[in-house]
Amino acid sequence: MTKRTLAVALSASLALAGPLLAHGGYTHVMGTVTAMDADHVEVKTKAGKVVSVKLTDATKYTKGGDPAAAKDMQVGQRVSVEAKPKGEDLEASEVKLGVMTKAAPAK
Repeated sequence: MTKRTLAVALSASLALAGPLLAHGGYTHVMGTVTAMDADHVEVKTKAGKVVSVKLTDATKYTKGGDPAAAKDMQVGQRVSVEAKPKGEDLEASEVKLGVMTKAAPAK
């Protein structure tokens, strides 16, 4: 019985390790930009949690698959951030910007 339990535990560990290793230690933050400056962005997730992520000179930006810049990011915009823990902070390696839609004129 012990060998069987060990085999099941080992199989489960290997099955779960693949998806974790695929992210390479990165944390995925997806939501709406609530605040930002040159050094960080705050993202409100679907769960309502606000996550602060540091931005650096090495942070890459894309919009619709094309290169973008930090200046293209706006409050209210949907983003997907790949960030790596650095100390107690998250540091963005890539920020994917969503396409902003123009608000309909008020009637």
